[in-house]
Amino acid sequence: MENRFFLLSINVAGVKNLKKEVRLDFYKKTIDRNFNPDKYRIKAIYGENGAGKSALITAVKIFRDLLVNDNYLNESKTQIFLNEIINKSTQSMQFGCEFLLRTEETIQVYHYVVHIGKGSNGLYEIWYEALKIKNGNYVNNNYKTLFECKNGELKIVECNEKQRELLIKKSMNLLSTHSFIYIVLTNSKGVMKLYLEKLEGLDLVVHILTVSFLPLLIKVYLGEEDQHELYFWREQEKKNQMERQALQGEFFPHEEIVNQLSSVNEKLVYKKDFEKYKDRIKGLTQFLKIFKPELVTIDIDAKERGDQYECDLNLNYGDYSIDKEFESTGIKKLIRLFDCFTAASSRGIVFIDEMDSNLNDVYLCRLIEYFMYYGRGQLCFTTHNLNPMAVLKENKNSIDFLSSDNHLISWTSRGNASPENYYKNGMIEDLPFNIDAADFVGIFEE
Repeated sequence: MENRFFLLSINVAGVKNLKKEVRLDFYKKTIDRNFNPDKYRIKAIYGENGAGKSALITAVKIFRDLLVNDNYLNESKTQIFLNEIINKSTQSMQFGCEFLLRTEETIQVYHYVVHIGKGSNGLYEIWYEALKIKNGNYVNNNYKTLFECKNGELKIVECNEKQRELLIKKSMNLLSTHSFIYIVLTNSKGVMKLYLEKLEGLDLVVHILTVSFLPLLIKVYLGEEDQHELYFWREQEKKNQMERQALQGEFFPHEEIVNQLSSVNEKLVYKKDFEKYKDRIKGLTQFLKIFKPELVTIDIDAKERGDQYECDLNLNYGDYSIDKEFESTGIKKLIRLFDCFTAASSRGIVFIDEMDSNLNDVYLCRLIEYFMYYGRGQLCFTTHNLNPMAVLKENKNSIDFLSSDNHLISWTSRGNASPENYYKNGMIEDLPFNIDAADFVGIFEE
């Protein structure tokens, strides 16, 4: 089955050192009925140290967590995180994305945007949130606003007056700390009431449900992540799991959602999910055997913790066995990335920061080739390794350069010129690598 969802672009400003808005495009500017993502599934972001590559990935994570975790902005750890991550001079961040939903009849393009800034109480809150839609079958269609929230108030909503009154009541005093999308979806009575009272032309619930799919498809890797994060996320998701399943089954009966809740890196596994977890570990074993043929199996040391197992993995090489945590940094990196690779291989939308760190160049290029030729999802990663450029240049819109002044340059074919030579020789606009070996003379000597 072809991808029904495809991320077209993201816009980020106000995260870390990204003061100006940076737009990252995953597809060409023109969307019409001939949409074909096959040559646009993978993107690498290059740039100087500190240019803001990680900031782009971090912004995606904030967007995902905001729509998934109903209490995200009310948590003290979130406020501490945002206080460190959001640009100190702007004290606000913006995230926007365009994505499409493709059905048998039509293509619908959505534009979602959220602004988060510091309020009068010194805490970060939602200043602005909006969702727009247009028909993607034709190039010149304009967006229509489905809802718009500003300064904690619902300003625009595409529904009748009765439904508007219901939504204003349900979202009252919540829009500064909760996404309007999450408010609608987590209020089962309100959602079903809107669903039963079909709108003319546009069904707001269907569109909001569609947008709620996007964070479920997204997976983000930011280096040494908190290994308990998936467990925490899972506990939050349980609150509205039955409601979402019912609604998803109604509107998207054949859609496969990438399983974010079954992870080889999750230490606490529910007993009811243990068989799925074991299947994941079998897949991980096959994956690691490509790099270490002497690996026999991966043993799971499972200890009961009520309705869960606390799981430790031991890599069995026949003559000896070693705990996952004591493996080489390269193997540990492959284990941590396995869930991301699985998602990108199916229909997930994956963002990986510094994918090349601790990975052999040859392995890195072969993995990238796999996702170019066989992957069905989307993979976006930051890297400093130039070798993948020789592979990536065969695809379209797959190499972007980010300068330290927030200027994004996409590589386009220039005859026989190679992107790696242009980049390392300082020929990419705003990215002059004007450092000579002699510049270090006198720095390190006593």
